[in-house]
Amino acid sequence: MASSEDVALAGERQAAARRLLANPIVTARTHPEDFAVIRAHSEWLIQQFDRVLGYELTVAAEHARLAKAGLVRSVTRPLLRPTGASFSPRTYSYLALCLATLLDSAPTLAMDRLAAGVREAASEAGLDLDPTGRMSERRAFLAAVRHLVELGAVNAPGDALAADAEGGIGTAELEVRADAVRHVVAHPPHATSDPREFLTAMEADEPSGDAAAEVALRRLIAETAVVYRDDLSERQRERLGRHQWRAVAELGALLGCDAEIRAEGVALVMPDDAEDDEGLSVFPSSEPAGQAALLLMERIITRLPANDVPARAVPVPAELLKSEITALLDPASDLQRRWARTALSHIPDPDHLASRVLDLLRDAGLMRRFDSEGPRFEGWSVLAAAARYCGRPYHSSEAPAGGGEGV
Repeated sequence: MASSEDVALAGERQAAARRLLANPIVTARTHPEDFAVIRAHSEWLIQQFDRVLGYELTVAAEHARLAKAGLVRSVTRPLLRPTGASFSPRTYSYLALCLATLLDSAPTLAMDRLAAGVREAASEAGLDLDPTGRMSERRAFLAAVRHLVELGAVNAPGDALAADAEGGIGTAELEVRADAVRHVVAHPPHATSDPREFLTAMEADEPSGDAAAEVALRRLIAETAVVYRDDLSERQRERLGRHQWRAVAELGALLGCDAEIRAEGVALVMPDDAEDDEGLSVFPSSEPAGQAALLLMERIITRLPANDVPARAVPVPAELLKSEITALLDPASDLQRRWARTALSHIPDPDHLASRVLDLLRDAGLMRRFDSEGPRFEGWSVLAAAARYCGRPYHSSEAPAGGGEGV
């Protein structure tokens, strides 16, 4: 039996690994306690990430960077502004230009000097971008800078960014952490004229050897909320069937997680404290979108035919989805009144929250939109993993293989 000291040591290491998986850049400023643990266990973390997932971990004096490989198309999610809106192509352009400017900057740099450097870099690249121009340009530029602040690559004093958004680019001094700036982009892009070609080159090829294939399988399980067998190629399904138990055991030792292995697929189950790891896909959660998503899932499933849940994919009528999410997020609903009695600074906007709820259910592998061309509530289906929230026994005309009951 392991001693209490061994259990505590393993727990520390696994919490640090979860933090890095959720936030691939961890700095002494953004996560001081987590970074101290990462530094203390850096040798173990470097070795285990390389062996289990084939990821390269760099631990420096003030930051740690986990460089991931493979699964570019399947797990990449957009960066978000504070409003929850996704970064636009223009904002990504400003982020890249900021990084190019900051790489050669002094340890401190005024905001207006950064803006001037970005404008010059954009001109050299043949881009019509000027952060000192229209309000929309300033907001895109400042969203990029704010993201670098959140990563810990730069530090901005007080509310300088919020003030500049309304009054123009000011002279607030930024503290530049050059080492962290260099590691923001884990895999510096090579020369290519086609973005699709760049993404294809970043995606790992189908492994041929057994060892590489097992690493690819562990990556898939670790980075995907639910791995559905029907989504895999025949070769991947065969590999999952042969190696799934060993894969989840390896991931459990690294991340301190459990797993559900069912007929429809495999899903990792993180410990309760993983909800504090922002960026790690956790469902359900206590924040407003997580609460609303859980309630919506329960309401939808109870209104679907009993024999259809948990089928692999059950279409949800657009009228049902719209009516349920509208009722749930109505200002007079029980959920909204509950939020009003808490310490939330504001009650979330229903329209914006509806998009976040659907995105969360999609990322959690509980729903999927098979037709994205129509109106917002059309084309959605409930997936097998939603069965755990239906609150009624499993019924299926098809007997699952291996005694599974639905993920």
